[in-house]
Amino acid sequence: MSAIGDALAAIRQVILMQQRMDQLDGRIAQLVADVDGLTDALSNMRDRVSRLEGIIEGAAMAARQRRIEE
Repeated sequence: MSAIGDALAAIRQVILMQQRMDQLDGRIAQLVADVDGLTDALSNMRDRVSRLEGIIEGAAMAARQRRIEE
């Protein structure tokens, strides 16, 4: 009886581990989606910052040009 009990306990442990692995798969999939979203957001932010830098540099160049002309 002890051997059967041990075998059932081992099977139960395997099933529990499989359930935990399935949960981890779901969490990992969610993390991948989150990272993809962050990557897209970072790319958009980088583009916006680049545009702002261009505007600021253009304004600074225009201001220098005005000073030279005056």
